[in-house]
Amino acid sequence: MIRVAYILTPITFGGSEKVSLNFLRHVNRERYEIFPILLVRPWENDPYFACELRRCGYHFERVPVAVRRDADPFRVPRVAGRIFALLREGSFHLAHTHGYFADICGLPAARLLGIPGISTCHGYISNGGNLKLYNMLDKIVLRLCTRIMAVSEGIRGDLMISGLDGGRIDVVHNAAGSTLKEEDFHRLRLEKRSSLSIGADEFVAGFAGRLSQEKGARYLIEAASEMKHHGKRYKLLIMGDGPEKECLSSMVKKAGLDRDVLFTGFLENSEEWLPALDIFVLPSLTEGTPMALLEAMAMGIPVIASAVGGVPDVIEDGINGFLVPPGESRAIHERIMLLIDKPDQMKRFSRAGKETVNSRYNVRDWCRRIEQMYDSLAEGGYRGMHA
Repeated sequence: MIRVAYILTPITFGGSEKVSLNFLRHVNRERYEIFPILLVRPWENDPYFACELRRCGYHFERVPVAVRRDADPFRVPRVAGRIFALLREGSFHLAHTHGYFADICGLPAARLLGIPGISTCHGYISNGGNLKLYNMLDKIVLRLCTRIMAVSEGIRGDLMISGLDGGRIDVVHNAAGSTLKEEDFHRLRLEKRSSLSIGADEFVAGFAGRLSQEKGARYLIEAASEMKHHGKRYKLLIMGDGPEKECLSSMVKKAGLDRDVLFTGFLENSEEWLPALDIFVLPSLTEGTPMALLEAMAMGIPVIASAVGGVPDVIEDGINGFLVPPGESRAIHERIMLLIDKPDQMKRFSRAGKETVNSRYNVRDWCRRIEQMYDSLAEGGYRGMHA
C-alpha cells in the first residue's frame, strides 16, 4: 500500500477542486491510501469539497490557513509547521500538492523529511500584488519537488521560462467523462429548464465556472447584448459565483437583458445542469485544460471557447468546436448565431466532442498515468533528480 499525503486549498469548488475530486473518486484505493490535508479558512463552514470527501469515505485533516480574517504575517510558517508534523507522523511515501499555497507550505516540509514531492500546476492568475508574490514564491519552491504535473503544454512552457528543469515536468492533461444515459440527459434538460422557466424549444447558450475576471464572463454578456441587433434571440445561462457577480449583474441590467441572461449562483453539481444548454461557451482569458469544457464535450454539447492556454490542444477549430480570440465578444456572438442557423454543424460538433474526450481525455487513462507516477516516485525512480 502506497500512502500519499494529498494537500490542497479547496476554498471554492472550481476546476482544480474538480480535478482532485475526479482523481480521489477513481484512484485504486486498494493500492493507494490517500490522506487529504485540506488548507481551510477556520471561520467558514466545510467547503463542498470536504463534504464530497466524506461521501466518498475519506478521512482527512483540516489545517487552518490563518487565525484571523485580517493580516496574519505568520500564516505560512504556521501552516508549514502543521503540515510538517502531519507528514512526520503519517509514514507517507509521497506528498502531492495542488496550488501555490499548498506548494509553498507543503513541499519544503516534505523535502526536509525526505519524502518525494509531486505538484500539480493548474496555472497562474495574477490579479493582485499578493498573488504575484505567491506565484513567484511558488515557482521557487517548485524546485524542491521531485516531479511537476502541468495540466497543459502552455503551463509547462511558463514553468520552464521561470527556470524550472523541463525534464522534471510532465504534461498531464485533465480528464472528464459522462455516465449520463441519453434518457437521463433529456430528463435533466427538461427538469433544469423548467426550474428556470426556460422553454423546451428555446435556444440556450451558457457558461459554468467561477465568476472572476480571468474567466471572461463579461465578454459572453457583451455577446448576448448583440442579440438586440439581430432577429434571432437566445437565452444565456451563467452558472457559478465569484467576485465578479455584482459587476456582471449590473452589466445585464444596463443592457436590458434581465429576461435573457440568467444567473444560477453556485451549483454543487454543475454537471447536472449542463444538459440544459444547447451550446457551452468558455470565454476565458487564461486556462489550463478546463474541466468544464471537457465535461460539456463528454456530454455531446457543442462548444465555443477562447484560444488560450491548453484549450487549442483540446479543440480543433471547426472540427469539434469553435475557437475564438480571447476578449472578442463579437466573435463569440457570431459563432453562436452560426450554430443557431446550422443544426447539422451542432450535431457534428456533438459527435466529435464526445470522441475527443473518450479517446484523449478519459478518466481511466488519466488516473492510471498519475498512479504510475506514484509508483515510480515511491520506488525511488525519480528520487535523485531534485538533489
